[in-house]
Amino acid sequence: MLKPVDINDFLARRVIGQEEALRYVSVAIFKHLQGEKYGNLLLIGNSGTGKTTVMRGIEALYQEHEELQEHRVVLILNASTLATEEGAVDTSRLFHRLEERARQVLGAGATAEQIGRAMERATVCMDEIDKISGIVGGKPYVTGINIQQALLTLLEGERVLHRMTVVKDGVPDTAGVWVDTGKMLFLCAGAFENLYDQVFARVTSAKSGVKLPTVTTYINGKIQIREYFTLRHHFRPEDLFEYGMQPQFLSRFDNAVILEDLNATTLSRIFRDTDESVFQVSRSFFRNYSIDLEITDTAVQRIAEEAAKSSRIGARALKSVYGRIIKPFEYDPFSREEVQADGDSSFKLVIDEKLVGEALKPAI
Repeated sequence: MLKPVDINDFLARRVIGQEEALRYVSVAIFKHLQGEKYGNLLLIGNSGTGKTTVMRGIEALYQEHEELQEHRVVLILNASTLATEEGAVDTSRLFHRLEERARQVLGAGATAEQIGRAMERATVCMDEIDKISGIVGGKPYVTGINIQQALLTLLEGERVLHRMTVVKDGVPDTAGVWVDTGKMLFLCAGAFENLYDQVFARVTSAKSGVKLPTVTTYINGKIQIREYFTLRHHFRPEDLFEYGMQPQFLSRFDNAVILEDLNATTLSRIFRDTDESVFQVSRSFFRNYSIDLEITDTAVQRIAEEAAKSSRIGARALKSVYGRIIKPFEYDPFSREEVQADGDSSFKLVIDEKLVGEALKPAI
C-alpha cells in the first residue's frame, strides 16, 4: 500500500509550490485508501494556485496504480450544481454523476453491486465551495445554507439508497444499492476571494494589536521597508464563520488548508517544467511550422516576475503575460526576423530577455 510520502512524491511532480498542502492531501488520501471514515479537507487558495491541479493529480494517482483500481471514481463538480432552479437542494445529482463516472471506469457490463461499491469508494472533489456561503452581500443566502446542510450529512457519513437501471440477461432492470458516503473522500476547494480582505481588515484594525512583519528591499539605491501580509499566517477558523460557512459544516473537515500564493521562483517552474505548462504547449504549437521554440533563463525569470504582480490569479497570469509576447509570432511567424533557419527545412525561435522586455514595455 502506498504511504503518504509515496503519494506526496507522485503529486509533487504535477503540483508545484504547494508543499504543505500536498502533505495534508497525501495523508487524507492514505486514510481514504485505508478505509478510515474521516479525512476530508477544505482547500482555500486564490485562483490559479493549483486547486484543480491537485484534483487532477489525485485522478492520475489512482489511474497509474493498478492496486488502486477500486478507487478510480473521481468526481469533480461545482458545489452550486446541487441547487435546483427553485433554490432547493437535490443531492441525487451527486449520486447520478457518481454512477455515470463509475460506469465509465467499470465498463458497460458492470453490475449494480459493482457500481455501488465503486461509488462509495469515490473521491468527490467539490470546487467553488465558497460560492455556497450562507451570506451574500451582507444578507443571508438561504440556498447556500441549504447546500451546506445537505452536504453536512454526506460528509458525516450517510447510507443512501440509490436506484439505477442495469442490463441483466439482456433486459433493462431497476436495481437499488446502498451507498455509504462515509467511505468517500471529500476534497472541497474554493478561492474565498473576500476572505483575504476580511482577515486583512481584522489584522490591521486598531484593536487587533497585531504587528505585521516587514521586509527590506533596495530599489534604485534606496532602502524601502514594507509590511507584508499573508492569509495563511493570520487565518483563524472563526474567519470562515464570519464569511458565511456554518460551524457544523466546517467541523466535518479534518483541516482547512491555505494554499500558498505563487512567487516568481515557483511561477518560473510552472511556466516551463510541467508537462502541460504554458511554454510546453507553445512549443507544440510551433512544431506545426517546423519551428523549434526555445527560451532563455533570464526571459523566463522576467515573465515570472511580471506574472507575480498579479498574485490574485496565480499561475493563470502566466498565460496573459506570455500571450503578449508570443501572439505576434503565432499569427505569422515567418514575418518575424527572430525566426531563423536552422537547417534545410527547420527553423528556430529563441525568446530572450530583450524580446520579452520589448513586448512588455508599457504603451505610451
